[in-house]
Amino acid sequence: MRLNPLALLLLALLTGMTLAADSARPAFAQNDFFFFLRPPANVPRGNPQPQQRQQQQRPPQNSGWWPFQPQPEVLPPPQQAKPQAPAEPTGVVYGSADAASQGKRVPPSQFVLVLGDRMAGQLAQGLADSYVPERQRIAIIDNTVDESGFLPTPVDWLARLPDAIAVARPSVTVVALGADDLQPIKDGDGQAQPLTERWSELYGKRVDEVLAALREKAGRVIVVGLAPVANGQLSDDYAKLNEILRARVARAGLTFANVWDGFVDEDGKYMANGPAVDGQRRRLRFNDGVRFTRAGGRKLAFFVQKDINRMLEESGGAKASATPDATSGPERPSALAGAPATGREARPDAVQVSTSAASAAKVLKDGVAPPPVRGRADDFTWPPPGAEPAAAPPAR
Repeated sequence: MRLNPLALLLLALLTGMTLAADSARPAFAQNDFFFFLRPPANVPRGNPQPQQRQQQQRPPQNSGWWPFQPQPEVLPPPQQAKPQAPAEPTGVVYGSADAASQGKRVPPSQFVLVLGDRMAGQLAQGLADSYVPERQRIAIIDNTVDESGFLPTPVDWLARLPDAIAVARPSVTVVALGADDLQPIKDGDGQAQPLTERWSELYGKRVDEVLAALREKAGRVIVVGLAPVANGQLSDDYAKLNEILRARVARAGLTFANVWDGFVDEDGKYMANGPAVDGQRRRLRFNDGVRFTRAGGRKLAFFVQKDINRMLEESGGAKASATPDATSGPERPSALAGAPATGREARPDAVQVSTSAASAAKVLKDGVAPPPVRGRADDFTWPPPGAEPAAAPPAR
């Protein structure tokens, strides 16, 4: 069958017009089987360019309805940025008094020197963070060696003390040593093993020498006790070492800062997470069970800062700003549970409540009410206190 050339030409023209119309139409409309049910619009799908996005936000101009126009795309509302938590205070630790005064119009008037091992280095940073409000007056000087102790090896602090004190010019000196001292001590031709009676005698003499040099050259000195660690056996040894240090510090007439209770739970066991100085529960120790986090360093500093403030005040400086005290005041957990106030918080006219710390913890955790106290609001005994006894009925 032969086709007319004119008919072939008309067929080719119609095919070309159809393809041109399809190419101008939105791509997704060709694959949408329900395009004839959509209202008119002219919004392309996919990921539009910025100019196309601006065109999408303009109201579409309706030039008449036809079944091949797509539905306009609805853009989601912009997400609002979440408020960021306030940044933790960041203090600066200096290497000397001159470095702390350099470039400042009014240099600090009081310097706190921290001597010791790796724990002392974290303590120094914790003190610097705690004294951020007082940084114009108080500067923290760090002179620490991670692998060191009271023993003369590997670092002899007796030989190192004069230079350390000279460059720091300290008002108060804080010493944290002992974590690496559980090693044999040479005793004549033999060696004394750690924590034996002979070892304790030799170790105590060495501690006495270091403390005597500190008292002579540094003046006001605070010796910081060891903190518990994740290793249970090592923690027990540290507790025994703390008793030796406490006794020697008392004999030297210096101040001993006990930090142990801040890093154990109510059962006396090592605690990696616990309440920080801001009252929030935070991670205090790293996974190695030895080092302190930034929050742990601040809590470590908390147990030393009270004695530092007292000594700075005694040295003639202005009174340091009050530090949050987790053991007193209305913020104390046992006070919230009804435990009696102690020290400055106790008032003669206050009703003293004999609730132990264990009972206070039971109130907070288990919801068990403390025993009623005579005269308190939860006392329902009859007759109430202060009431006159009822008159006896008349005899008949």
